[in-house]
Amino acid sequence: MGQDSGTLTRPDRKGLLARIPAFPPIVLRLLDLLARDNVEIRELVALVSSDPAFSAQILRVANSPLFGFRSQIDSLQSALVVLGLRRIRSLCMTVATSNHMKAVLHIEELARCWRHMLACALLTEQLARCCAFEDRAYTAGLLHDVGRLGLLLAYPKEYAEVLRSADRNALELLDLERQELGMDHCEAGRMLAEHWGLPQDFQIVAARHHDPQGGATLDLLTLVHLGCRLADSLGFWVVKPLQPCTPEEIQQSIPPLLATRIRIDAVHWREIVERRIRCYGDPDGETIEDFSRVPDSAEEETELPAAELASLAKMHLPDPNATASLPRELLLLVGIGLLFTILIVVLVFLVVKK
Repeated sequence: MGQDSGTLTRPDRKGLLARIPAFPPIVLRLLDLLARDNVEIRELVALVSSDPAFSAQILRVANSPLFGFRSQIDSLQSALVVLGLRRIRSLCMTVATSNHMKAVLHIEELARCWRHMLACALLTEQLARCCAFEDRAYTAGLLHDVGRLGLLLAYPKEYAEVLRSADRNALELLDLERQELGMDHCEAGRMLAEHWGLPQDFQIVAARHHDPQGGATLDLLTLVHLGCRLADSLGFWVVKPLQPCTPEEIQQSIPPLLATRIRIDAVHWREIVERRIRCYGDPDGETIEDFSRVPDSAEEETELPAAELASLAKMHLPDPNATASLPRELLLLVGIGLLFTILIVVLVFLVVKK
């Protein structure tokens, strides 16, 4: 590829950042908000509601068969209460990333990138269920290929051709990216994650998710590395691996701390990924309405029993803009209690005096 066709030379690298559409500000604010220990629902409602199109998409997916609620969720606050912070976090990030890539998803090679990112997110989350990284695993898995996202948005035709060439000639993709584009997607990921101000551990994941992970260390990078390999193993690859490994081989490579707690169920996990891809809208034309198979209760855990979630959806929820009334109610109860205590003391005193 020549310079006119999109090849990056060393002086052009900083120009890459200028060519890539900015990651939606609402998503960066969501990442910051959801990273806090105590997040108020009204804060989330206010933030998501600030983008009407985005909030409409969140409600649309929340009412899809993916979650299987019998009752209609008709407000953002209901969705946040019913789905919980973990599901809302993954839902918002997935919808936002899909929107960011929408312009290039008609190209099959680039659509594979999206499916791989989503598969990695879901599989990393599955692997993280038994450890302390569960809250961040999905987002880290989704954003591990943020560098690839940047390259395909800046140079969609050129990057699609790089993927085709790697497929045809069985070439190592990272080497081909460096040869044709001047950098690989890991280096681009490090630049973009830093430029967008993503959390430090996400920057490490974006830059090093292909690095071999050895030893017994269990951290977010190790989980995403395993999730990425597992996505390739289950068929959700960007370029067919030169040396594909089986889920059984990946199971054997899991650090002992995690291996004793989780078993990879390749068939079941592949079904989960395929269902989620269809629900979020596959580039081949399927939409949420086309996704008609309601998930089995055993296949995807809910944060509350389905019946209880359905009843919660019907409940009248307080206005998110209203101030908290709990302290006033407590003060009232305490005041009444003190009044009764004083009356009892006075009565006892009068009886004793007589």
